[in-house]
Amino acid sequence: MKKIALSILSLFLTVSASALDLTLADCREMALQSNENMRIAENNVSGAGLDRDVARTQYLPKLSGSATALYSAPDSELGNMMTMQIRGAYMAGINLTQPIFTGGKIVAANRMASVGQEISRQQLRATRMDVIAEAEKSYWTYVAVLAKVDMTESYLAMIDSIYDMTNTSVELGMANRQSLLRVNTKRSEIIYRLNQAKAGANICRMALCRVIGVNDTVSIHPTEPVVVDSILPMMSSDVSNRPETMVLDKNIAIKRHQVTMARADFLPTIGLQLGWSAYGNIKMKGWSQDESGNPVPYSSTINDNSFMGVLSLQIPIFHWGEGIKKVRKAKLEVENARLTLDHNRRLMQLEARQNYSNLVTGLELIRSANIAMEEAEENLRMMREQYEVGLNTLTDLLEAQSQWQASYSNLIEARTQYRIYQVDYLRSVGELE
Repeated sequence: MKKIALSILSLFLTVSASALDLTLADCREMALQSNENMRIAENNVSGAGLDRDVARTQYLPKLSGSATALYSAPDSELGNMMTMQIRGAYMAGINLTQPIFTGGKIVAANRMASVGQEISRQQLRATRMDVIAEAEKSYWTYVAVLAKVDMTESYLAMIDSIYDMTNTSVELGMANRQSLLRVNTKRSEIIYRLNQAKAGANICRMALCRVIGVNDTVSIHPTEPVVVDSILPMMSSDVSNRPETMVLDKNIAIKRHQVTMARADFLPTIGLQLGWSAYGNIKMKGWSQDESGNPVPYSSTINDNSFMGVLSLQIPIFHWGEGIKKVRKAKLEVENARLTLDHNRRLMQLEARQNYSNLVTGLELIRSANIAMEEAEENLRMMREQYEVGLNTLTDLLEAQSQWQASYSNLIEARTQYRIYQVDYLRSVGELE
């Protein structure tokens, strides 16, 4: 934990200085920490846990209390010259309700809540993979563009060297001004390409800043080169570990529990209710007779309490087939969920096979690009040596340099694209963690 804190502090200090040396691991971690969708998914996991806790409370008795104050005017006439005064009377009570049998609805609701919690975890995994994939692709794209900037600068340095040689030859009368103009035209073209590459690198840098959650003015220096493993991973189209597959599978379980819920609405239910109540300050006034038969006024105040217990059984008898139809519909939704899983599984397996095919093709392109680069470098070396001793023309040398530049560019693109293919393949089989 201390190492993590120190790492985060180091990153903060680096970012605050408007410069950031960024490894791929740093890029992934910063993207995960700053991504809003990750926070939403984490909140959804917490919310699903709360739903699970709420569902568990349905097993437990519910306790409620009530209190009522009464005031009524005028007094109520009860007959026989008796009245009831309700001014400041009160009623208070406590009720406890315990479900005993609800047709399996509470059990099904708890199981659905547990499945929902697992679904939210898998959705968090899916979001995490998406964020990592975006971060790695942005990182390697930026690395590739920077490599092209460096390559173009090297290309410009070559042209500058040829320009100096040609200018010397012109001054010595060994070459004409047209050759110098041709080199200068090529030099202007390369400067244009270099400016394009730098503009592209700036756009990629700002995109990477957005992904890792830093200000787009921060200067980023990737520290990892594009290293390609020449050994392909084992071919796999097993998508059972993909979070999307697991979510679809859990969705079938949800639909099955909904069948139980639909059936429970038309099964007997048993419940127990216990209650205690107290009431008082109810005043009774009237007239009675003494021993001589003379009328005598009297009054009394009623204060009392009572206890009640109720065991209830409710049995649905006839609902015109409503329950059967609802259960049938719920079963159809289970079947639809199963069909959806099968359909999407085939699509995901196809995606995994296509991404693996891209890996194979990408590795072949790297091998071809390496061979072409070696040949272009050797050809450029020979052309330069021959040009220096006057055995070939300026056109031949410029053509050799153009071939070197194209081969170098192809190699950069092939290596970078292979790393992106790796990300896509690992994502498609659920192994991008």
